[in-house]
Amino acid sequence: MRHKTTQALYAYWNEMRGERVAPQRLEIQPARIGAVLPDTFILERCDSRTYRYRLAGTRVCARFGMELRSLNFLDRWTPGDRALIEEHLAAITETGRAGVFTGEALGIKGPAATFEIVILPLVHTGNAIDRYLCAISVFDEPGWLGDEPIRRMRLAAAEAIWPRGQSLAPAAASGNQEPLLPHVRHGRIVRQQRRQFRVYDGGLNGGQDKH
Repeated sequence: MRHKTTQALYAYWNEMRGERVAPQRLEIQPARIGAVLPDTFILERCDSRTYRYRLAGTRVCARFGMELRSLNFLDRWTPGDRALIEEHLAAITETGRAGVFTGEALGIKGPAATFEIVILPLVHTGNAIDRYLCAISVFDEPGWLGDEPIRRMRLAAAEAIWPRGQSLAPAAASGNQEPLLPHVRHGRIVRQQRRQFRVYDGGLNGGQDKH
């Protein structure tokens, strides 16, 4: 997490989480994150391919040149990147870990703007994770951003973040999948063409396959 906005939002989410997998959606207090509120947004999972904006800060909407409420977060990504992000969002939903994504925002003309997005799970319906507290931060904003909206986003790197002391999410604990252990903190970098990923090995004994 490189950007101060990402760091601030993560710190608040982690404080609200305590020893749980994720905080409740209704526990999030906008006044507590006032300094970064214009860059934050909340997503709702409708299905595996639709993550709808429920709320979006003023600066987020301004960068995209429209009101984002009810639109699908995945629609602005390139097709290949969209499939990868769907996989990461599914993992965040199933395990309760966080995700940090970096990439490039593209307009009609001008240089690409490098951004960082953090996605943090929230519990809303029963014990299920189906809301996400997020923020988008831009490094070294190009002159066109603000006058011209972001048209497309391209993924450069994705990283799974396991909060220290996190308990396993219900889906992982039930045996539906082989979870990564929450105390695993180190990962190896895997590069595929222009993309970069950090892969975390599971806590399996030697001689078994790792996920």
